[in-house]
Amino acid sequence: MTIHSPLHTSRITDALLRTIYASDQEMYPAPLTYERLQSWRDACPELSICFSASGDDSEQPVGVIIVLPLVKKYWENLLVGKIKEVDVDAGTIFAGRELQQLQAPVEVGLHVFHIERFAAWDAEDALKKTGARPAAVTVRGCEDGKMRFADMALEEVQRRVEAANAEVGGRRWDVLGFSALTATPAGKKTFARLGFVPTGYKEIFRLVETSSPLSKMHLDGDDTGGAQNNPGPQTTVMTTYIYPGKAHMGELSSGVISESEMTVRYSATSSE
Repeated sequence: MTIHSPLHTSRITDALLRTIYASDQEMYPAPLTYERLQSWRDACPELSICFSASGDDSEQPVGVIIVLPLVKKYWENLLVGKIKEVDVDAGTIFAGRELQQLQAPVEVGLHVFHIERFAAWDAEDALKKTGARPAAVTVRGCEDGKMRFADMALEEVQRRVEAANAEVGGRRWDVLGFSALTATPAGKKTFARLGFVPTGYKEIFRLVETSSPLSKMHLDGDDTGGAQNNPGPQTTVMTTYIYPGKAHMGELSSGVISESEMTVRYSATSSE
């Protein structure tokens, strides 16, 4: 698709969210339910962003980002695996949105759950678009000729947080940094380029032979298995958790289908 207008943003629709969920499950077989993903979007829709453009007589999404605003203590636990990404409960772990009456800003970590550039994205053409579009938000960053999609999406998140802070006459959230659980080679390369570094926490998914497709396995305290994704009558997916500073002694090479790594980029003002 050739882009004929500036990129603009909108809320991620249910239909698009289901597509994102299917994509995420395909590359990262964690036991995340669609209902939980939906609750994340609904709890903080301003950080679940769809980027779109008009072209060839159609309106088409070109990419998305979903960011979870987590209160400091929960974010720090997420970074080292004490809280698993799939267990994040928006009702108890998300930073609140009604903070006008607080005496001090809440310390928050912004966790990038999902970022994806769609086939419709044409970076070379998009970088040339600078004009405003009626009833739409022009995405900052496209005019400098250098902005890649991931950079642009993260900058839009930062812009929204800054704008929300300004609305209440100060800082509603004191952002400590960004984090991401990277699951693909392309994702790891992108976040490394953006300055993210590994925390030491990893999740490794592998297929194992079982006597029953519904059996559960616990080997050394780091492994859990179940039937959340059963690709055959004699196999199941086992998750191995590797924590910072702790080496896993078992054999991991056989049957590995996905390996995720927690990464973080602290804000310049953070003491970490």
